[in-house]
Amino acid sequence: MALIDEDAAAEVIGGMKAARNAAHELVEEQLERGKTRLRSTSKTNKSRRTRKRIMDAATKLIIERRSVLFQMSEVSDLCGMSKGSLYYYFRDRDELIAAIFDESVDELVSQTESVAAHAPSARAALRGLFGEFAKRLKEGSVLSLAMTHELAGSPDIADSDVASRLARVAEVIAAQIERAKAEGVVRPDVDSTAAAIFALGGFLATSLSTAHGNAATDTDQLVSQLMEMTMSGVGTAGASLD
Repeated sequence: MALIDEDAAAEVIGGMKAARNAAHELVEEQLERGKTRLRSTSKTNKSRRTRKRIMDAATKLIIERRSVLFQMSEVSDLCGMSKGSLYYYFRDRDELIAAIFDESVDELVSQTESVAAHAPSARAALRGLFGEFAKRLKEGSVLSLAMTHELAGSPDIADSDVASRLARVAEVIAAQIERAKAEGVVRPDVDSTAAAIFALGGFLATSLSTAHGNAATDTDQLVSQLMEMTMSGVGTAGASLD
């Protein structure tokens, strides 16, 4: 019978203990990292909720007054928080306004992309896009004010990025005009980008009119008018105007 080498056995046992300790330390480290991530995620979610609460309160004031003339103290009162806490999330009123305007245009971009992606035809997509604009550009809406301030070059939205977001909307419209060419309802020689800018310009003009209370209040009527003006400029002779 072979004799057991006590030194070798001790070395093996020692190695097993070291491996076990290392594995235990690794598990503890992973658990701690998980807790840290959870705390960080929880803190981030809370911060987002608080920012959203502040923006919703300011949006309420903007819609009620149909202007961005509000005081930060009014927002803090609506939120039930101190002005100091409010300034932790937004350094001043202009930054808060810019965040609200950006969010309103982001929602428009997201919805136009969704409409375009699910429309059965280019005509349906364009009508749906016009409908989204008509619905969102109602008098005193945040989107209407955002566009009006963008066109006016207002310093209130110096931190906003409304222009680049609207450029994305123009890209969506241009893509649908290209799609309409393939469907035979838009002339092949039409410059899709120029046509999209033309259509978007109509939306922007509508927002200015809306801000001054001069826009048509009938959404369906406005959609039909915008659709007719666009298709009259780029449509083929056989394109019907529903």
